[in-house]
Amino acid sequence: MPKYRVQLKQGKRTIVEHIEAKSVESVISLYNTLTTMKLTEVLKIEFQDKGTPPIDDYVYQSLFKGFIKNKDSRKVKQIIFHNLKPGVTELDVYNQAMAHLEIDGLSVDGVTATLFKD
Repeated sequence: MPKYRVQLKQGKRTIVEHIEAKSVESVISLYNTLTTMKLTEVLKIEFQDKGTPPIDDYVYQSLFKGFIKNKDSRKVKQIIFHNLKPGVTELDVYNQAMAHLEIDGLSVDGVTATLFKD
């Protein structure tokens, strides 16, 4: 059975749960029947690494923030990456964003207003 990541909200409280169910429709039906919380997100988990995470040696740049944009549609979206590898530059982030990211199905034309935090 597929695994899903489910987000529920009520008031100021947000809960994220993981569940194994038959389908997205089953997840929606289950939570709408059993809980008063509003189901706001159901994501199918395509990849999950159960191994142990690497030790925290603090050899990384703690944060990158920037904006990706599509010039034709004038759409902009914020991107955030945590714990960047040492030596990663703005050019590296730009190249990866151009190769792998989209904004509402549109290609990325640029990365602007970048910030690295150590």
